[in-house]
Amino acid sequence: MTGLNLSIELLAAARLPMKTLFLIGAAASVVIVLWSFSHWRAAVKVALVTALIEGALRKWAFPQGQELVYFLKDAFLFGAYVKFFLAPDLDVRAYRLRMPGFVIVLLCVVVGLGALNPNIDSPILSLFGLKVYFYYVPLVFMMPYLFRTEQEMTRQLTWFALLALPICLLGLVQWYAGPTSILNVYAQRDAMDGAAGFGFGMDARARITATFSYLTGHTTFVVFFISLCLVLLTVRETRWKWLIAGVVLPLLGVNALMGGSRAAIAVTGLVIAGMAVPAFAGRIGAGTYFKSILISAMAAGALMISYVFYEAYFYMSVRAQTAGDTFYERAIEHPYNAMAYAIEKAGFFGFGLGLTHPATGALKSFLQIEGPKEEAVAVESESGQVWMEVGLFGFTAWYALRLLFIWLCWRCYVEARTPLQKALALAALLLSLPYLLMQLVVNHTANILLFALYGLAMLPRLQPLVQRHARRPPARAALPVAG
Repeated sequence: MTGLNLSIELLAAARLPMKTLFLIGAAASVVIVLWSFSHWRAAVKVALVTALIEGALRKWAFPQGQELVYFLKDAFLFGAYVKFFLAPDLDVRAYRLRMPGFVIVLLCVVVGLGALNPNIDSPILSLFGLKVYFYYVPLVFMMPYLFRTEQEMTRQLTWFALLALPICLLGLVQWYAGPTSILNVYAQRDAMDGAAGFGFGMDARARITATFSYLTGHTTFVVFFISLCLVLLTVRETRWKWLIAGVVLPLLGVNALMGGSRAAIAVTGLVIAGMAVPAFAGRIGAGTYFKSILISAMAAGALMISYVFYEAYFYMSVRAQTAGDTFYERAIEHPYNAMAYAIEKAGFFGFGLGLTHPATGALKSFLQIEGPKEEAVAVESESGQVWMEVGLFGFTAWYALRLLFIWLCWRCYVEARTPLQKALALAALLLSLPYLLMQLVVNHTANILLFALYGLAMLPRLQPLVQRHARRPPARAALPVAG
């Protein structure tokens, strides 16, 4: 066993009593909320960074307090929410966001009625159900105010994108460490449980998760950061373009292969094609070398995979060929069958908001609470899970909300005033489409990142309350003619 593995095991072996964990968590939450109230912009940014490293904290630093770490980013956001919506700064009040806020709130209320389902039989579980659906929706209204200038936004989004570099490098280390390494602690657990997510049909390599707890989190990271990198490459002011295009993007592609997610490959292809077509048509990236950079980045990725990481490509190819289902089955048949099963089991009203979420069982055990009266049956497709929880009316409202955001992204793409605004709106639109079929409610990483991206896409709808119109100068009087 390596020294690193031994150190991590010793750290993970530490166990604190439940009461002590509660006290530490409560004290830390108070401090975090107070700080985030005073520094709401910084708090939102810290929450987004925390979403990227949360899994590492849960796996290695605080395995005995995983449930508390799960809510860490939410504590940062809570104080920011209170500040932004109840006591906004003057620079926030000087602008308005043209959004159908009433419609969004109304749709959320219809879905949220599922929290009142008597089958839940626990107010704590009802609150948790509301949290998993709606806690990150306020980011749509906050993110347009997060940066004071577009130059600041470009600079800080670039640094955020560069965070992918250490995460991808950790993924490479996990790949070569093997399934028995403590670095692949979740692969070990899946192997003991006989889970299919352990490997690629062979025992030599484990599917990597990097700093994330589960494979879905890593898949989300890959597709979102590829999209963010492409957005930044379309903007003239972006620094470190060579690093993003020549190193970060190829490493994200390699991580996608090592993660073994076919969804990551498919969504990445959709995003690249969706960004390339308007770029070659002159709609985005005008005045930059985006087309040349994109081709160069793809060539660098192909060379890196062919000569350095061919093994990852080989394993992914084997997985794709030996998988028990096709793209059509995953995209069409599975959701259809899940919906039919959910309608049969849950009827028109469902079992209750949030009951199919995997964290519900852990929360019940951690807090030692009762409920629900009747357990909801989990299904693979999220559309079936939503119906299972909230029934016909909640299902209709939830997907109406999702379609509304897609339409708003399209409108913002059309209305965008700057290249960065147009690229962000396009990226949000492209990612929204596959996530209608992929996990969002139960995938908290996708949940926070998608709603944050929606907020950035809404920048064209941010307007100053006081419109300053340029006044036409008065006509100059004719000079007297000298006599």
